[in-house]
Amino acid sequence: MDSKEYASAYAIAKICGYTGSFDDFKNLYDQYYSEIIQTIEQYADSLDYRVIVCNTFRKPELEKFYLNTFVDAHVDGIIYTFLPSFPRLVEKIADTLPTVLIGEKQDELSVCSIELRNVAAGALLAEHLCQLGHRRLVFISTPFNQLSLARSQRLEGIRRQLESHGIRDGLEVLSAERSAEADALTNVPYEYNVGRALTAELIRRRSNATALIGVNDMTALGILAELTARGIRVPSDVSVCGFDNIFSSAITTPSLTTIDHHLRTRCQAAVDMVLSRTAPAAAPGPFVNKIEYTPQLIVRSSTGKAREGALESRE
Repeated sequence: MDSKEYASAYAIAKICGYTGSFDDFKNLYDQYYSEIIQTIEQYADSLDYRVIVCNTFRKPELEKFYLNTFVDAHVDGIIYTFLPSFPRLVEKIADTLPTVLIGEKQDELSVCSIELRNVAAGALLAEHLCQLGHRRLVFISTPFNQLSLARSQRLEGIRRQLESHGIRDGLEVLSAERSAEADALTNVPYEYNVGRALTAELIRRRSNATALIGVNDMTALGILAELTARGIRVPSDVSVCGFDNIFSSAITTPSLTTIDHHLRTRCQAAVDMVLSRTAPAAAPGPFVNKIEYTPQLIVRSSTGKAREGALESRE
């Protein structure tokens, strides 16, 4: 295919947990990232721009290869959907090539970004659960690391809000092993498997938690699946909620209470930010623009009033 057709816009989409062709979105098992990519592609296409998607599998050497390739190809811009492994290199590239990060919030990174207010999102969910009388919560997460600050930021927001209600020891945190994430290349989303496995652990030890919070919707869907398989009713026996408001969260049974991050608006803003940036040579200095969107609580059927008693399987 003529190379000029691809010269308009390139995007890096850094995604973990899927296998298959970069061009086949049915193989993007994490709905959140597949929705981001599809939205960016559709909007860029409406402006007569083309997008190339690259998956780094969280391998720093692969990420650097793509960065060097994009710079050499004189593309119009780069969009990251994950924190870069080489922040100083990306900052240097961003001085001459429009580069936008969509998703993570990191004040130290001098790159244009469309950021998530993850602390505020965590506080919103915690407040919703507190209003329903929940005082014993479990936060179920994939591993905490420096490449995904959203996990720790959401947890921080939950903790702060609980403490504002005088709840200082009512939150338990369960997270998967770090080594498991790097090895997780299966046909089932990694986050979903984490939700199921850690929920099974809670049931085995008869946890008295009244609400389970998934670090994202895919994890929460795994939580729901395990509870349903064990005959535990949601929300009659336990409440469940997540983050991101992916498509499946609205159509699962029961429908999932979650946080909406205005994904479509943020994706379009990222493309606009790339295309509207003036040439750095004409500017007095590096141009960095950071935009935040206020998260929105979406209350559905998976949360209800707190109940007493331990989680018990009815298999």
